[in-house]
Amino acid sequence: MRLLLAAALLLAGAVTASGEQAVITSQNAGAVSFVDPQSGAVTATLALPGKPAAVAVDPSTGQAYVVAVETALLHVLSPEGVELRRIALPGAPFGVAVNPVTHHVYVSDWQGVEIHEVDPERGRVLRSFATGAAPSGIAVSADGALIVTADRDANRISLIDAASGAAQSVAVGEHPFGITLHGGRAFAVNVLSDDVTVVDLASRRVEASIPVGPHPYALTFASGRGFVTNQYGESLTVFDATSLEVLATIPVGEYPEGIAATADGRRVLVANWFSDSLTILDASSLGILAEVAMPEGPRAFGSFIGPSPAPPAAAPAQAAR
Repeated sequence: MRLLLAAALLLAGAVTASGEQAVITSQNAGAVSFVDPQSGAVTATLALPGKPAAVAVDPSTGQAYVVAVETALLHVLSPEGVELRRIALPGAPFGVAVNPVTHHVYVSDWQGVEIHEVDPERGRVLRSFATGAAPSGIAVSADGALIVTADRDANRISLIDAASGAAQSVAVGEHPFGITLHGGRAFAVNVLSDDVTVVDLASRRVEASIPVGPHPYALTFASGRGFVTNQYGESLTVFDATSLEVLATIPVGEYPEGIAATADGRRVLVANWFSDSLTILDASSLGILAEVAMPEGPRAFGSFIGPSPAPPAAAPAQAAR
C-alpha cells in the first residue's frame, strides 16, 4: 500500500534500532523518507516541494542535504527529520556531496560547468570550482582533500584539490553520471557506454573498464564488492572490489537509481524509481531481505545513509517523598 503523505512530519519512533538511517528522496511525490536499514521501517516522512532528487548525509553528524531541482534549493535537514534551513543555489543544481572534514557541501550545476561549495551553517555559497560540461555526481575523499565530479557531457571526470581549487581531468566512458571513491580508485558509472571506468587516483590514469548492465546509474561498495544500479536492466551488477571481476547480476525493482551501503558493509539499499520501492539486499549472500514501499518516484542519488538521531535522554528518577 502506498504511503500517505502529510504536509508535516510523521514521526513514529524516529530513533532507529540500528544506529543508522537512510534518507530517501521521492521526486514525483515531493517527499523525503527516513528508513531504518535493518528493519525497513519508515520512521518519518517529510513533505518537501520542488522535485527532491539528490541527497547526501554527513557521515558524522547525520545531517542530511537534499537538492530540490525544480526550486533550485538546498534543504538542510536534522537527523530527526526537521528542516533547519533552505539555501538558494545558482544555476541548475543536481548532485550533492558532503566534505567529511569541513562539513561543507558541494552541489553540481547540471546545466553549467562548475560545482558550488556551500557552508550549510551560514547558508551561503563560498566558492565555485570549474568542471567539465554537465557535472552530475560528486564524491569527496575521506580526508576531505579531493573532490571528484562526473562530467556527463564532457565524458570525463574532474579531480579537484579542495584547498586550492586546482583541477585535473581524466577521460572516461560515455556520459558518466555516478562517481564513487574506493580503495585509492575513482569509479565512474557511464550511462551510455554501459560500463564503469576505474581511475587510479595516485597516477590519475585509467586502470580498467568494467562491463555492467544497460544504462547504469550509480555505485556503492560493501562486503568487498561493488554494486552498480542498471536502470534499464532492473538489476544490479556485482563485481569484486579488488580484481574488478564481474560476479553476478541481481534483479531488483524497476528503474533502480540511488544505491548506498550501511557502515558495516552488510546491507545495500537501492531506490527503485519506477516501482516506488526500496530494495534491501544482503551484501554477502546477495539475497533480497526486504522490499519497502516508498512515496512515488524514489531516486536518492548520493550517499544517503548516515547515523540516526541519538535516543532521548531518560528523565531523572523522582525522589520518594
